Amino acid sequence: MEIVLSLLIIICAGVNHSNTGRYRDIASLGGLYQYYYGGANAFTGAEAQKVQQLDDQFYQLKLPPYVYSMACGGALMFYACAMLAIGVFRVPYRFPPLLLAEALLDVLIGLGFIPAIAFYFIKLQEIYNNSICKEREAMYSSKGHRGFECNLNGADVAGGLFGVLGIIIFPISTVLAIRAFIQVRKMKQRPTEDNNL
Repeated sequence: MEIVLSLLIIICAGVNHSNTGRYRDIASLGGLYQYYYGGANAFTGAEAQKVQQLDDQFYQLKLPPYVYSMACGGALMFYACAMLAIGVFRVPYRFPPLLLAEALLDVLIGLGFIPAIAFYFIKLQEIYNNSICKEREAMYSSKGHRGFECNLNGADVAGGLFGVLGIIIFPISTVLAIRAFIQVRKMKQRPTEDNNL
């Protein structure tokens, strides 16, 4: 579950990171392009350059929270894969205190999700309240284009929901690690049989 959760966080941040949302002035090519993509809804000349400039500035403005989200998701995925590999090779059976270390890390990660989600949404709110975003929204709405509002989009909300899911999943993993530690200790304390068949 931790691997899938980390992957989903990376995907949600990557969707916004990869979307430059830059206006393409196809109508200025003339001919059929002017007919199909032009008209009253197209930006031309200086307006098109201004919109492209605002799009570039907005893209640079919104990058930091998504880059940090992808980095944190990648680090969590590496941790989850490492714990899975350690479990596959039965290292916790040979060295049970490793399960306690895993439980401690899972508690810290679960608690770390709380301020991470708060900072994520605070930073996004600052970005969407920025004058660049407002001016960009006004230019697009003046031509009747929708989808450029200064609001949270679906990937932002989904990333936050997956973060909330992380607050639940990692403490559950803590409980499972502690239960596994108790079971391994019980198995190691059993007397060995004289006749190993």
